[in-house]
Amino acid sequence: MNKARALVLKATDSDATLAEKHEAFCELVRIFQDMAYACAYAVLGDFYLAEDAAQEAFISAWQKMSQLRQPEAFPGWFRRLVLTECNRLTRGKRLRTMSLDEGVNLHAPHTDPQTAIERDELTKAVFTAIKKLSLNERMVVVLFYVKEHSQGDISAFLDVPVTTVAKRLYSARVRLRAMVMDGFKNDLTAHRPSRDGSFAEKVKAGIYDEYIGQYRFELRPELIVTIKREGESLMSEAAGQRNELFANEGAESELLTKEFDGSGKFVRDAEGRVSYLIYYEFGREMGLAKKIC
Repeated sequence: MNKARALVLKATDSDATLAEKHEAFCELVRIFQDMAYACAYAVLGDFYLAEDAAQEAFISAWQKMSQLRQPEAFPGWFRRLVLTECNRLTRGKRLRTMSLDEGVNLHAPHTDPQTAIERDELTKAVFTAIKKLSLNERMVVVLFYVKEHSQGDISAFLDVPVTTVAKRLYSARVRLRAMVMDGFKNDLTAHRPSRDGSFAEKVKAGIYDEYIGQYRFELRPELIVTIKREGESLMSEAAGQRNELFANEGAESELLTKEFDGSGKFVRDAEGRVSYLIYYEFGREMGLAKKIC
């Protein structure tokens, strides 16, 4: 977890550029994405909702990084954000939620009938056994088997002693047959975010999405800047002009324009959300604009 501490320090360094902060945080996403997903799955019991909760937790973590006082406490602090997102999804009763019993009845196309039957029987046995575990046991089992995280890493993430992790894992193993656990591990790892780069890319897109919206200049209320995302690019529109925005090594908390020497410094509120834009042109401050939507 020493690497994670260094990344947290970089992501919260007031002297770091916006590009450096983004790079450090995206590396944190790559390190903790499977843990976040596993934690959410242990609570929600749904692959897709677990991925949603994990992504939203990362976005929330990015916005609230300034609230983290001790960099080494990031794993436990971030776990609480994941659980908060799980609670939000549970309260929302989203229609997308699928029960475990419904999920095991879904069949993949072009599958041999006998293989499908055997797979479904094994999957049902897995979920039946997993659901009988306590939440604490379920949490360590899922965290361990999603990517075989070390007990030390799981201890830091759950904020409990390593001995507690070992005891919970042992008691869970005793209650689950090896054959069932092998099937569960294969199914779970097949869905883990690190199987490709899409999860990290979605989180990266979510980070940039926070700049999207309309900004009205206080001294010129008729002038509104609109920032939107087109593909992987951020575009600004104002007074008939369109400019692509980007962050680079030399810009402190700013997005720069590619077409000319213009930049925007974004100001955050107490909750870590972007609330104002200070616009500069050729190094000169041109005005303050409030985010209105």
